[in-house]
Amino acid sequence: MMRGAALGVTGRAIAMRCRAALRLAAPLAGAFALTLPAAAATPPEPVAHAMQALQDDELSAVRGADGIAFNLNNFSLTSSLTNPLTLTYVSPNGSALTLSGLDLSRTDDADQFADPYQLSLRPTAGGQEMIAIDFPLNAAGNQRWSLTADFANCGSFAAGSCAAGASFFGGTLQVLDLTMKGGGLYVAPSQVPGTEGIAFGLGTQLDIGSLSVYSRGRAADGTIDHGDVLALTGIHLVDASTGGVYMLADLDKHPGLINAATDATGSYLHLQVGWPTTSDPVPAATLRIDNITFTTAGVNGAAATTTNLGSASIASMQINYLDIKFRTGQ
Repeated sequence: MMRGAALGVTGRAIAMRCRAALRLAAPLAGAFALTLPAAAATPPEPVAHAMQALQDDELSAVRGADGIAFNLNNFSLTSSLTNPLTLTYVSPNGSALTLSGLDLSRTDDADQFADPYQLSLRPTAGGQEMIAIDFPLNAAGNQRWSLTADFANCGSFAAGSCAAGASFFGGTLQVLDLTMKGGGLYVAPSQVPGTEGIAFGLGTQLDIGSLSVYSRGRAADGTIDHGDVLALTGIHLVDASTGGVYMLADLDKHPGLINAATDATGSYLHLQVGWPTTSDPVPAATLRIDNITFTTAGVNGAAATTTNLGSASIASMQINYLDIKFRTGQ
């Protein structure tokens, strides 16, 4: 509206108004300064957002953290054909078991962060702090593990090698489509008085597509010889009562223990699942195998022979106490 009125006046009137505006500029500026709010006249200091160090007592009182979520997307461990990954266990009597050519991989969910592992610190029933690694729920079974390894036994192992003629090659072990659904690994200081070590809880629901042993092993290029094979397909391990996660060891009721110890024979690595610490019954598991087959290669061009043993199952099995000692060769 003001702009439209100005367009209608003469040039002389515009000049007069401009001169009047120049004369009033200083007084008007002073008037406006008097009517400004105090906050606008003096801008506030910016708020500091720098990280502040916590005192020891403040840090020790921090609780309730959600932990860390992580995943193993595109995990793959592949042995070199010329220098394969090898693990060897030497027993006290000089014999040895060797796993070589280890290959391990995993398939993934379409959304790699939809169902991760969860790492957190939580209290046990006894009030101790434990490190908890909760496994993915994996309800659809999209996260599947596969393992391939050659295994052999040596009757006389010394100085890092097997004596001539003392080695027995067992073949190639292959596990396909192994899925773990829920459960987890839980670790805390030993709860046994006077015993040092790491207490643990471990459990999951386990499904395996197939577990096969190929007695002829692999060719130089890594290809498996399918001539002779023992195959177990459709392996399922669940809790006998719930049909879900089976707890092999439980920190609060049925803890496991791993530590190093020494006795009159020498030092050893000790793996144990102790007796129940409460009146609750030890969890029972149900094991089912859908099919067991033996396949033998034919002779002189004959067709292979397959013997089908059908399915097998164990309705209920429990581990009340387990004690294993791993010793090095002596």
